[in-house]
This record gives sequence, structure tokens and C-alpha cells, in this order.
Amino acid sequence: MTTRCRAAGITVAATLLLGACSGGTTTGSGAGGTPSGSGPGGTGPGGTAAGAPAPDLPACPVDALAAANGPVEIVLWHSLSAKPAEAINAAAERYNASQTKVHLRVEKQGVAYAELLRKYESAMQSRSLPDLVITEDTATRFMIDSDTVLPAESCLRATGRSKGDYVPTAVDHFSLDGVLYPASANLSDILTYYNKNHFRRAGLDPDKPPTTLAEVRADAEKIKAAGVADKPLVLKLDSWFIETQLTGDRQPIVDNDNGRGPGATSAATFDTARTVELFTWIKQMHRDGLLEAVPFAEGNIDHVLAMGAQKSSMSVESSAAATSVQAFLRGDTTVAGGADTGAIDVNGLDIGAGRVFGVAGPGRAQIGGGAWYLTRTGPAEKQAASWDFMTWWNGTDQQVDWHLKSGYLPFVTKAADDPKVKAFWADTPDGRWVAVAYQELKEGVNPDFTGPLIGAYDKFRPAIRNGLDAMIFKDADPQAAVTQAAQETTAAVQEYRDGGFG
Repeated sequence: MTTRCRAAGITVAATLLLGACSGGTTTGSGAGGTPSGSGPGGTGPGGTAAGAPAPDLPACPVDALAAANGPVEIVLWHSLSAKPAEAINAAAERYNASQTKVHLRVEKQGVAYAELLRKYESAMQSRSLPDLVITEDTATRFMIDSDTVLPAESCLRATGRSKGDYVPTAVDHFSLDGVLYPASANLSDILTYYNKNHFRRAGLDPDKPPTTLAEVRADAEKIKAAGVADKPLVLKLDSWFIETQLTGDRQPIVDNDNGRGPGATSAATFDTARTVELFTWIKQMHRDGLLEAVPFAEGNIDHVLAMGAQKSSMSVESSAAATSVQAFLRGDTTVAGGADTGAIDVNGLDIGAGRVFGVAGPGRAQIGGGAWYLTRTGPAEKQAASWDFMTWWNGTDQQVDWHLKSGYLPFVTKAADDPKVKAFWADTPDGRWVAVAYQELKEGVNPDFTGPLIGAYDKFRPAIRNGLDAMIFKDADPQAAVTQAAQETTAAVQEYRDGGFG
């Protein structure tokens, strides 16, 4: 993950940038006039206290586009690959051809969100930010605190548009103090992917994936005993598996209302019996030969390749991987990113997907994916042009096309009702997978507990990963691994806070 600039340096850079901006002013303190660290105060992730006035926001200069001389060029940064990257490039071409006021240029900044965020931080200091940027959902708190973002809420108010068109849990997740910050989102959650053929051969119901940790172990034992797969579960040792389990169980990861409260976030809270139980479950599954552990690395798809080679029968992965997995199964190995696919025989695969298994039940998920931000460091006409594009992007037709081509779940609710989407969900394997994910998003994500907001998320995730690695590959005690990860996270959030952020 990224080695973040010191928070104080970021604050200075943001102040310098905004001092040079046109189009809108900031009132109050913190991001968009909201006190740093302000949040729902117990009213839900996107809420405001009863009777509290709406926070002051920077103006969205939507009228500036009409006064511009000639086409306004805007730049979008992203780090997506494979099918999503192709879909964004195609969308930019359609948008540019649809009108003459704005020209959108798409620039890919690396192959991972962390690499993009490093470049964004560098651009903050050199005053060369893009007009639009797609960051990982984990960067939400940092993007708000950086004071470089034009809240979507400002533009919605300026144009009289409603947030009611968007998926409610996504609005909750990406809001703070009642203010929606990103203008759109690439939504995803994680699913249990499994080989139905392996389940059949082991005498298991191929239409009933495991729903709890206990069921995963029971199914893995049967698959192994039947000689179908030596290590039935393959698990990438990534933090989001632990995060999803804790969020689904309503376990906060940090204090201050899971990072969304009105005070300062100052400590990790996940050094608990529940987290130790999760770590212990992973270690015992590995010890008993039921789990193949894959070390985390950006772009590492060894867990997917293990499923493809039929060395394993079950895994967890993002719903956004569905279209790429299906393309891979159709023989398009380019989506493997150069990985060795020589051992893959797709003829023996019958992949199904179910809601992610959990401690006590399935589908208790956490919002994932990415968020589209408008920056407010450029001239007013560029901010207005960026909002024009985002209005087009959030149209039903564009959201339908994006969903069908990228695998990300619709941000606009009407897209889910489109006949093309309904047919995709009913008639194709990857469509059926993402239909499960969309229901999980709507029904499994608790709107009052969608996931944490952590400014130092880039330090928290490596802390969890290091703990998992130490436990599996160095035989560390689960309790010791969790405690060490929590101590590292506490140090990171305190450094972030002491640098001037919440």
C-alpha cells in the first residue's frame, strides 16, 4: 500500500491548492466546511443529528460551463484494468461524441488503487490534480480530509437533483455529516465462488454453497475426504476478508463510531475475541490441510488460478471479478494479466457464486469498490464540465452499459430494473453471480453499519495482512497477531490525527 505523505504536509498542500482555485469557497473548517472528523453522531453513516442545520458546502459552479469559450478539456484518472478499463475508454468516446461542450481525456495511473493514490498525493503538492479521479472506497476519509474534493452534494443542491436515485446503502457509506462526497461509485461486495462439479463429486448439494465458517469447514472436509481437492478452500490473505466478517457482525474496527463520529478517531478496536476467532479459524483450516493460503500482492490471482486448475473448490473474491472470471472461462486468458494459465482446463469447471459466508450467516457484507470524485482545484468551467460528465455517467443507459461490461454493481437504482440487466442476470453465469451480489448489497449491508472510515486505511490493511502472514507462515499465535495488528493501526490513526486530520 501507499506510503502516505504526512498529514500536515497534505494539509498545507491542499491549502495552497485551494487558495489558487476558482469556483466556490470553503466556509468553516475541515472538508467542505465540515469540521474535521464530523459525522453522523449516532444517526447512521450518512445522517445528521436531528434538527441540525445542513453543513456549509463549497459552491458548485454549474453555470460556468455555458460561459466557457470552446470545448473544456477535463482529465479523469483511474487505475482499473481489463474489462472495466475498456468500458471507461469506450464511455469517454461516447460522451465526447454526444456533445461539443466538453472533451474528456482518460488517463490510467498505474495498475492498483494504491499506486493511483500515491500519484494523487504527489499531484496535490505540485498543484496538478486531475479534474476527476476514481479512488478505492477505502480512501473516502482521506479524500474528504484532503480538502481537494468538490462534494457531489454541492452540485446536487445547485441543480435540484436528488440522491434518491442512488443505492441507499452506497449513499450512506460515502456520506459524512449528511453530505455525499463522491459523484458516483463502482459498487461491489465479496462473494463465495465455488466449483459445483466438486460439490457434486463430494456428495454435496451443488446449489447450496456454505453460509457460515462452520459450514465451510464441514464442506471442505467432505471434499478432501472424497479426494476431489487436496486443499478445498483457497484464501488470499487480504484484509478485506477480515473487514467483511467484522462489519457483517457489527464489530467496529476503530473508535469514534467506527471513524464516523463527531470526535477524533484515535484507536483500533478490533483486538477482540471475534477477530481472534477469525484468525484462529484460518490458522486451523490451514493446519488441517483444508486451506491453501495465498500471500497478498497487488494483482496476485493465484487463488483464482487454483480454482481454475481445480486444485481448490472454494474461494472468496469481489463481485466485480465476475465478468473477468466469465471471460476467462470462455477462453479469454488476457484477463489473467499475464499470469501462467497453462494448468487451466475450463472443461471441468462449473462455477457458482453465493453470498459471502460469515461468522453466523451469509451475505453480511461491507460496501466495496471505488468512488468517483470531482476535484475543486481547477477553474470553475472545469468543475462545471466535470459535473456535466458525471450527470451523463449517472444516466440509466450509461450505468446499464457499465454494469454489463465491468461487473460493478449499479449505483443508480433504475439501472437494476432495465430489461437488458434483467436478462443478463437471468441468462448468463456471471449475470447470475452479480445478481446475488446486488441482493447482498441491498439486503446484507446494514445501512447503519456499512463499514469504517479510516484516514489511515493504507496502514490498517497492511497491519492485518502482516498479522495473517505471521500467523500462517511464521506460526505466530492468533491472539498475538491480532494484538500486533491493532497496535500498528492505533499508531497509524494517531499519527494521522496528530498531523491535523480527524
